[in-house]
Amino acid sequence: MDPRQRPTLDRRLGVFKALAWGLVALLVLIYAWLQLVRHGEFKQLALQQAVKVRPIAAPRGLVLDRNGHRLVDNRRALHLVVQREDLPARAEVVEALAQALELDPAALARKIQIYRTAGKGRPLVLKENLDEAGIALAERVRARFPFLSVEVAPRRVYLGDELAGHALGYVGEVDEELMKAKPGLFRLGETIGKEGFEASGNDRLKGVDGQKRILVDQLGMEVANFGQEDATAGRSLFLTLDAGLQKIMQDAYGEEAGAAVVLDLRDGGILAMYSSPSYDPNLFLNRLSQDMVDRYLNNPTRPMVNRAIQGIYAPGSTFKLLVALAALEKGIATPQTAVYCAGKKNYYGRDFRCDKPTGHGSLSMVQAIAQSCDVYFYELASRMDIDDIYATAEKYGLTERTGIDLPREKRTRIPSRAWKRKALPKDPKWYAGETISVGIGQGAVGVTPIGLARFYALLGTRGKLVTPHLFYGFRGDQTNALEPAAAPPFKDTPLDPKHWAVLDEGLREVVQGGTAGANPFIREIAKLIPFSGKTGTAQVATFVDKAHYARQAKKFKDHALFAGYAPADRPQIAFAVVVENAGFGSTAAAPIAAKLVKYWFMDRLSNPLPPPRGRMVDPFAPATTPAAPAVEGAE
Repeated sequence: MDPRQRPTLDRRLGVFKALAWGLVALLVLIYAWLQLVRHGEFKQLALQQAVKVRPIAAPRGLVLDRNGHRLVDNRRALHLVVQREDLPARAEVVEALAQALELDPAALARKIQIYRTAGKGRPLVLKENLDEAGIALAERVRARFPFLSVEVAPRRVYLGDELAGHALGYVGEVDEELMKAKPGLFRLGETIGKEGFEASGNDRLKGVDGQKRILVDQLGMEVANFGQEDATAGRSLFLTLDAGLQKIMQDAYGEEAGAAVVLDLRDGGILAMYSSPSYDPNLFLNRLSQDMVDRYLNNPTRPMVNRAIQGIYAPGSTFKLLVALAALEKGIATPQTAVYCAGKKNYYGRDFRCDKPTGHGSLSMVQAIAQSCDVYFYELASRMDIDDIYATAEKYGLTERTGIDLPREKRTRIPSRAWKRKALPKDPKWYAGETISVGIGQGAVGVTPIGLARFYALLGTRGKLVTPHLFYGFRGDQTNALEPAAAPPFKDTPLDPKHWAVLDEGLREVVQGGTAGANPFIREIAKLIPFSGKTGTAQVATFVDKAHYARQAKKFKDHALFAGYAPADRPQIAFAVVVENAGFGSTAAAPIAAKLVKYWFMDRLSNPLPPPRGRMVDPFAPATTPAAPAVEGAE
């Protein structure tokens, strides 16, 4: 090396050494800053990557009947889920996952996007209620997609199957529309009541979710548990329903359509409520197949409609008690007012027929109620204005919803001049002839079975307007005994004792020797437990004569009704029964009511349900009763 170049080389080496030592010093400073100054911050970030918080779904409270028999229970189920922080983002991964699980790729992608953009919530459930085959499939899929996991969650079980489907309702996952409608109230993936008491009692039944903290590896697999906060189950509730009475009602309907309600006159509690055809809420816990959609949602018989609170029926002759009450209160008629029935009577140039073609002759009000003479009530209606009838119905709560603690109750339809102007703006005038039809519960008038039962409860209590309800009370956390809740308040609308005595006597006579008493089965039960009621036959389609009616298809047959209370002397329950397209009330609806009365006042006491064991038990084998014969002129 040239000695003259050595100083230059030394200077260059010194610069490189200085740079190297400077770099080392910088790295030491950075390392020290990261380790000493930002240690806590990075430790927290690392833990967030390794420690995951998993929600623990809270089981909903149990639902029991008034005697402690379980109607709704919970059991453990396995679901294949993906945690919200592990949701796949790449389209090809989503499509491959959908194919592996036999899901619709577009639907899965949309759901993943909803979960990704939503706030806190439960994991996305991909496959629910896994059986052995489902668990095997889940394990195979998890080998390809390790971010999936199998979780244990509570699942509803409805022990009575179709016994009280409409009253109980069912649960389902909260949807996006509901979350938008009620922001902040629900979390995505939460299970809520969708129909029936599951929906109206949701706030009482739902619990508080817990959470657990777990350590996961680089593949997202759980390796350690860092502790958990247990979920708090929802409170278990008692309903006012009596499972035995409900079973009698279900068996009595068989394949017939319609609805029935039995009310406790002490507080308005619903002892039984059945809508036929019914449905099994268990079927709605899984995704419905097309066959199930057609069977329940697209079925023309509308099994999903709760006919007890949503069915609007012409009340037929059961409405005559309201017309009689209006006539008495307005001084248009007295109990002694007599009307001659010749089988028909002409009003405004049109003949209005009585159900008995040969006529009833001269009748008083009690006799007209007992024999259900149409001409008598045509005459009462002709002496009143439609608004007089409406005012009486309004006074006694028949124009409003009952306020039952179930969703989507429909309002009864009692016509008035104001109603027609609003309902039929193209033909707003009310014609006097329309009032004649309303006088026998036909024409524009329509009531729900729950509304009709409430009106007859008012008659049975001499003016107590109750609020029908299902919620009875909570189950004690320690004792498991009933802790009754306060019943909804009732409105006192006292009936004039003289007016009530006429109506009560007429209803007794219906069963003793009137339209219902002509049925041998009714007479047999009435001897054991005297009860009061009114038959009704609501016309569905017009017909020329009885021969023409006999040729009509079943869907054009009359609806059969019976409403009343029992026992006759000191009423404890009120009821309303509607059987669609079944003919006379005396042969189709009244026998069902008689079975309910017999069970409640006799069989329930002599042959009670076994002590509650957490499962539904038939009270006894269905009683066989002789078919009720058709009765000439009966309703």
